[in-house]
Amino acid sequence: MKVWNQADMPKKDISELIRTGDKMVELLEEMSANNEKEYQKNRNIFISEYSKWYTKCLPLIRSMVPDKATRFESLYHTNKRTGMNEYTYTVQDYIHGIYFKDKPKSYTDAIISKRIKEQRDILQASVARTSDFSFEMERFVKINPLQGLDSSAIVKQNKLIDINFFDEHYNSIRAEINTCFKQGFYMASFLLSKELIQNLLVDLIRTNFPLAGEGHRSLYYNYLNERFRGTGELLKAISEKKQDFDINPEAIDYLIELVSSMEPKLKPEGHSFGMIPKKEEIQELRIEETMDLIIEIINFIKK
Repeated sequence: MKVWNQADMPKKDISELIRTGDKMVELLEEMSANNEKEYQKNRNIFISEYSKWYTKCLPLIRSMVPDKATRFESLYHTNKRTGMNEYTYTVQDYIHGIYFKDKPKSYTDAIISKRIKEQRDILQASVARTSDFSFEMERFVKINPLQGLDSSAIVKQNKLIDINFFDEHYNSIRAEINTCFKQGFYMASFLLSKELIQNLLVDLIRTNFPLAGEGHRSLYYNYLNERFRGTGELLKAISEKKQDFDINPEAIDYLIELVSSMEPKLKPEGHSFGMIPKKEEIQELRIEETMDLIIEIINFIKK
């Protein structure tokens, strides 16, 4: 089987993969109008096309946008979940014929359509990265042949977060996080990311409980100390009130699981701020996925 990478895949072929992604989305969106026989026929077409598409896309994304590779893979399959809901459902679940009970098939199709759109957008980012880096990386390898390593081994990850936030202040913090990450200041990028997540959790509570007169502000603000509550306190409040959120409680549980994984287990005899994390350790924390999920829940509640 041929393994594709940036070195042997022209930009036009990447564009063709993007068009294939668009066609798969169109197929999914039209399937609900079909009768059962046509539905199964088109579903089989989707599965066949997707399997070939994913096989070609994954090595390309690992090469050109390695910062997005983990997310791209997790949309297809994941072992890091405690349960299945609309936020943890994957393309692999769909291929295996797993549907949500008491929901029409169109509900599951819509979730998968969203997963493919996100994967397509990640693939789209590789086109820009190809334009930005392909010539320089090829030239660098020719001048500096590092024991036969190709350009894909030299491409470095520049961003930890690639989200366009609804708040320009958050976008400024995102830029600072990415600058720190690019320069190798991993502790700084990690701590700033946690601060941004903490602010997003406050926004989540504010969105779901907008009436200050009902004591909701105390869920995220400590009046006695005149400060916003820390991440641990916010998670506790969200957990205790999860049945009052206008969303599936399992989504709240999954969010708490993601955020909690970022809190280090400190020992009494150690430093209070923990050890400086490595680049790989930060990438494993799924920081961008966590922020995306909070924003997605906020937008869902607003609807």
